[in-house]
Amino acid sequence: MLETAERPSDPPLASDVWLRAVSILGAASFFLALISYNFVDIDIWHQMALIRESLRAAQLLRADPFAYTPTLAPWIDHEWGAGAIAYFTTRWLGGRALLILKFLLAAGTGALCWRCAAKLGADFRITSLCAPLAAFLAYLGFFATIRAQVYSFFFTALLILFWQKVDLRPRAALFVWMPAFLLWVNLHGGFVVAIGLTALYCIEKALRAENHRRLLVALLGMMLLAFLTPYGPAYFSYLRRALWMARPFAPEWRPVWDLGPVWVTCFLLAIGVAVYAVASAGVRKTPGIFPLAASAAEAAMHRKLLPVFAVVWLCYAPFYLPQTPVGKWLLEFPQRRRRFVLAAWSVLAAVSIVAAVRQKPWELRVPQPIYPVGAVQYLGEQRFQGNVLVPFRLGAYVSWKLYPEVKVSLDGRYEEVYSDQVMREIFNFYEAGPGWRATLEAYPTDAVLAPRAAPVCDKMSETLWVAAYQDKDFVLYVKPGRSLKVQDDRTRSFAGVFP
Repeated sequence: MLETAERPSDPPLASDVWLRAVSILGAASFFLALISYNFVDIDIWHQMALIRESLRAAQLLRADPFAYTPTLAPWIDHEWGAGAIAYFTTRWLGGRALLILKFLLAAGTGALCWRCAAKLGADFRITSLCAPLAAFLAYLGFFATIRAQVYSFFFTALLILFWQKVDLRPRAALFVWMPAFLLWVNLHGGFVVAIGLTALYCIEKALRAENHRRLLVALLGMMLLAFLTPYGPAYFSYLRRALWMARPFAPEWRPVWDLGPVWVTCFLLAIGVAVYAVASAGVRKTPGIFPLAASAAEAAMHRKLLPVFAVVWLCYAPFYLPQTPVGKWLLEFPQRRRRFVLAAWSVLAAVSIVAAVRQKPWELRVPQPIYPVGAVQYLGEQRFQGNVLVPFRLGAYVSWKLYPEVKVSLDGRYEEVYSDQVMREIFNFYEAGPGWRATLEAYPTDAVLAPRAAPVCDKMSETLWVAAYQDKDFVLYVKPGRSLKVQDDRTRSFAGVFP
């Protein structure tokens, strides 16, 4: 079979070994430079808060304790396993251990993609040329400290390697993959990607008249393993809502076209490579084209899935290209211009390493204005107790720092906890849209935390709410009758600590 055949090769020349090492170093260093700035992702706060409060309750919480607005029940957290890893890793080893985990997952994902391409028979010279483009497309999934999605990117690469091995060594492949998939199910809801892509790959193999029975058995097993979460069958009610909801308030679920011309150009270039290869070599010589096409379509609609496309593309595109005239020319170029190629990869590696070091990849940042560090410190110092209206991105940080004394109106758990109505009302409030005042009266709000640039800040003077605290980035308003010390910190700069 084309996609699983082991290809014999002559022993590499010493010059090839050196070229391989330098090209891998250049591609890896480029990826490192892209992901070296580490700020704490907004979702990690509510993931860790779930585990902290579940430990206090001696059970995994299924009802939300953090919000004072109406919430959905039961609360199904599809990232509960990622939260457990983040919480215990931080508690036992410190926050910087998460950085090590992030870079290990990034390196592991890249290594698996490289291995997948090599198993198909791709030449390392083509794989190394494809790697920087894939790294750029995958960057959005790795730029924060560690997102639960990173596990899905890693396991997607492992999935494709499993496809290649399941027919050659079925028992060994299943022995490794099935426990890994069960782990994925409990780390992040992105495991549905594996089910969808595997189903498409089975269809592709059936159309090619290739044996796909073992893959079908694996697919059935994966579907059964999806039931093995702490939530049981109730998990699927969450999935039904999460997979089909529109998410108009979450920018990362918008189409890739919203990212700007550079991103769109790189995305179209990657697609163009695949289309050109299919046109040149034919569909039968481009295995994995169904999963690749599906991941491209999903990335086009939802830029959050762009790294999944990058992973699938890097696994297959290096195998496609050498079957084309352009690919054959690219294979010949390093032989004729070896010194130039070595110098180019060496320069890229050196520049990338310098860029990475300048970003201090060993530091874990909680920066303002991403987080309301000053306002949260103020509420803590004032020993404030009550309900705080907050924007979508800030609620989890406030809950982690101030719960149970403070409850919030909203946080990043959109599809898990909050109805579309609550989302619309609070987004409308901060945009000072029609009827924005009604949100202040609809819920028992004691204080409003607003980014200074929010349109509602220009309207709050029309109410009796008082600006008790302000800094360069945020304003905290309290309702009439609440007495808090007035504090102006507009001349100060703030940086938070993790956790």
